[in-house]
Amino acid sequence: MNGVSTELYRTFYGVGLRLSFSKAAKDIGVSQSAISQSIKQLEKELHMTLFKRTTKSVAFTEEGKELFDTVAQAFAILDNGVIQLQERVNHEQESLILATPDTMCRHYLLPVLKQWQQEEHEVGLRITNAASPECVRLVEEGEAQLAIVNYYDELDQDQHLEVRDLVRVKDIFVGGPRYKEAGPFTMQKLLQEPLILLASGAASRNFFDTITEHAVKKPAFELTNLDVLLDLVKIDMGIAMVPEQLAKEGLADGSLVKIDTDIMIPDRKIVQVRSRMSPVSSGASKFMDLLHK
Repeated sequence: MNGVSTELYRTFYGVGLRLSFSKAAKDIGVSQSAISQSIKQLEKELHMTLFKRTTKSVAFTEEGKELFDTVAQAFAILDNGVIQLQERVNHEQESLILATPDTMCRHYLLPVLKQWQQEEHEVGLRITNAASPECVRLVEEGEAQLAIVNYYDELDQDQHLEVRDLVRVKDIFVGGPRYKEAGPFTMQKLLQEPLILLASGAASRNFFDTITEHAVKKPAFELTNLDVLLDLVKIDMGIAMVPEQLAKEGLADGSLVKIDTDIMIPDRKIVQVRSRMSPVSSGASKFMDLLHK
């Protein structure tokens, strides 16, 4: 790396992940003063300042953030190459552990899972279903190698995570057949109707709360499963906000009615999340290739 010691880049990468000299020192197993000296040496050799330091915080400079992204990519390539080589040499069987909400597994991942079964005969696949934030926690703690989740803002704030877009999602409000002639709803009018929502903590529920300015304190029903939620809407138990793709069949057969409102609903994203702290196994690499085909 341009004649600079790889260890200096490793130290810089460790500080960049944590944005903390003390935490990086603990991770690497050296003193905080050794970390500081290494960063000073790297800055001297590169002729640039990499971090803004105060007594209470550490932040990247513009040059530091650009270098961090480059170094992270370089070490990922190195670490991934080593682990994949080890797997090939040792001929080890492995299982890919995937975390994703159950609705996403059913309505988005089924074609990918089918293709995986047809193409992959050496690596097993174990799927854990949970809400999006819990899936990400499993990745962060090393209990899952990959998560497919609904995007939420906090994902981009964690330097440990690599987040890649997969597909955009458009949400709509739907009701049962009794809403067929209801016409457009203002937000005030809609919030007076019985609302069927996912439980607090789910990324989709957090999104709903954001666009309605947290106006709903006590919905008619709270559920953990989007398919059951749709079943309740179809029997006229209330109104829900759901991905348009999931409502298509019900809209076509008349069991669901789209409700127009003056609420601005931005598109959401389904994303792939993995930890930068862990090398990508061959199984995870193959699965990600299928996701991005």
